[in-house]
Amino acid sequence: MSQKAPNWSQIDTSTGSDYFVRYLETATAQTEMQRYKQKSYDLLGANPGKHLLDIGCGIGDDALALAERVGRSGRVVGLDCSATLIADACRRTESRQLPLEFQVGNVCGLEFPPESFDGCRADRVFMHLSDREQALREMMRVTRPGGRIVVREPDWDTLVIDSLECDLTRQILKTHFDQSIRHPNTGRQLYRLFHQAGLEHVEVADCSTLVLTDFATANRLYGLEDAAAFMKDQAPELAESIADWLTALHQSDREGTFFSAVTGFMVVGHKPIED
Repeated sequence: MSQKAPNWSQIDTSTGSDYFVRYLETATAQTEMQRYKQKSYDLLGANPGKHLLDIGCGIGDDALALAERVGRSGRVVGLDCSATLIADACRRTESRQLPLEFQVGNVCGLEFPPESFDGCRADRVFMHLSDREQALREMMRVTRPGGRIVVREPDWDTLVIDSLECDLTRQILKTHFDQSIRHPNTGRQLYRLFHQAGLEHVEVADCSTLVLTDFATANRLYGLEDAAAFMKDQAPELAESIADWLTALHQSDREGTFFSAVTGFMVVGHKPIED
């Protein structure tokens, strides 16, 4: 059997933590991700004095950026289910004199009083949750009336890899993401989930495509080698074709022609103001 990278439930294991820190650092370094993150701060209304909650804060980069925006009169809480990532976030920001704190917690059961924050955001978190509806209910509960909720998610069915073997590529990618991501199509579902939760003024505020033209980065973020290995386990009769597929991707990378792209969607909604 193939040796797979750890999944998100293994972040706090000795083998998982370094992998996910490197993953998050690689993701955050991408120019397109920086662009949409800045827009998410704007949509959240991250202005001086605001109290904001960053769900799934990871190593704390977004929470730090929000704290810089709200200033000393504001407050930012970064929350993550991983004690390892929270410890890393605290270490990275401990010298900063900002209104920033980090907590280990579960978005489906937030330990904050009602209406504690002016806004909540989550970035690439909902696709991993067991109960996205409950998560939205909790985010709404701790948000003040009129406050904003911003969520951004990729849609993994939109991931394209330039390969002459189009059918095999689709098969490998679908099999991989269907088993590694709980809700791989969350990006397209956010608009409906926001409406069903009772949020108002719901809009798809941004649609962005991350284009990667080097194999190493795409492999780090999408797990292409893991996908190939998993598919070989599932369909041994395709092992030779899958090996050729991966070899061809490496060859295109050496030739400077490797291409991949995936689309993400950012949705914003407002908590209703009671009459």
